[in-house]
Amino acid sequence: MTSLRSQYYFWGFSLFVLLLWPISSKSSTDHTGDQILGRWLFPARGSSVEVYKSGDRYFGRIADVSPTGLRQFGVAKNQLLMQNLSFDGKGWSGGELIHPKTGNHFDIELQLLDSQTLTARVYKGFRWLHKEYVLTRAPQ
Repeated sequence: MTSLRSQYYFWGFSLFVLLLWPISSKSSTDHTGDQILGRWLFPARGSSVEVYKSGDRYFGRIADVSPTGLRQFGVAKNQLLMQNLSFDGKGWSGGELIHPKTGNHFDIELQLLDSQTLTARVYKGFRWLHKEYVLTRAPQ
């Protein structure tokens, strides 16, 4: 009787470990989160943002500024635009967009549509009240 009980414990524990194995492993999602690294063009295609990684978080800074961007928003090269984004396996969220002219902070989520297209959803508090931008990867 006790050997039967110990077998149940062994197989139950083994099943528990196998179920938790994928949850505890971060290596499979770490490298896919880096797909957004690089330079991305804004919709007007005059200015661009460079997405980079620091630790396990993603950030974006202004790489190139168009005359329109300079005139309308007062953006400056190397100015921090996005901060503290984290990759959850499907997209990048939990970060903030810092408006270049006002300094206001907005919530931002990024979604990679394909290797050349990135959508940025910017909102303040309510996700259903948002503005969406489509960025394209800058040519190398």
